[in-house]
Amino acid sequence: MSVLRDPSTRSDPDWRPLAIGTSESATQGVYGLILATAVIAISRESDPSDAGKAALSMLVTALVFWLAHVYARLLGTAVSHDRGLTRAGVARAMREHWSLVEVAIPLVLILGLGAIGVIPERAALVAATILALVELAATGAYAAILHGAGPGGTLLSAAFAL
Repeated sequence: MSVLRDPSTRSDPDWRPLAIGTSESATQGVYGLILATAVIAISRESDPSDAGKAALSMLVTALVFWLAHVYARLLGTAVSHDRGLTRAGVARAMREHWSLVEVAIPLVLILGLGAIGVIPERAALVAATILALVELAATGAYAAILHGAGPGGTLLSAAFAL
């Protein structure tokens, strides 16, 4: 039994995971989800009852990594293509990498609800973790479906994404 269908039957699903549906780069969206999940895990380990600290850590980490990616893109382009910086080039790099921050926003909001007492802080940390993992699995499943995988391949791709 093959896990792939005939590519000529490829059809785009009617839904798109957040990491894919973000502003510019699906790659940066996936990277941002992995980064956010790691920050939550570290936050839960160091202080399992401080959702506000986790939210702030996640937001700052996402912004710092976004800036690092933008800087690396600009510097790499300047060195490898012997081109100077332009405002348009800087704006394009900022836009292309914004997905890294964009995917963290719903997770920060969930953690923020815990920080202000709308939901228990531990529940917010668990909910944010689950949402990030579901998003990663959905992104893996989406990629499999997009490329013609059947049910087995889709489940395998979703599991691998975790």
